[in-house]
Amino acid sequence: MKVYVAARFGRKEEVRRIYDLLKEKGHEITADWTVHRPIKPYGENPRMSGAYAEEDVRGVLDADVFLMIGDGGGTGLHVELGAAIASYLLRGRPKIYVAGEGSMFYFHPAVNRVRTVDELLKSI
Repeated sequence: MKVYVAARFGRKEEVRRIYDLLKEKGHEITADWTVHRPIKPYGENPRMSGAYAEEDVRGVLDADVFLMIGDGGGTGLHVELGAAIASYLLRGRPKIYVAGEGSMFYFHPAVNRVRTVDELLKSI
């Protein structure tokens, strides 16, 4: 399966470990945002900001499964969740799993909620 993993940028090392586990199971990562370099403030890096945004949204749209580690923080991962929900409503994919607490959108009917990242990984 093709998988996109969303989380705050500060959790990129954890996401890299998740990538390794997913790849060991034969899954493909649609976009690896953990290799992006920090570019804040975004307004001072408009070209790179646009390229990263485009790559990440494309990764969400290309995924069969969208996994999100939510903790109430971050903004980009919530945009990615919105893209995943919209894609699911329009195309029936990706299947969406969210671990953690935070936004009311974690309770959208298209979202499958799990308690932990381990549960999330067992779900696919």
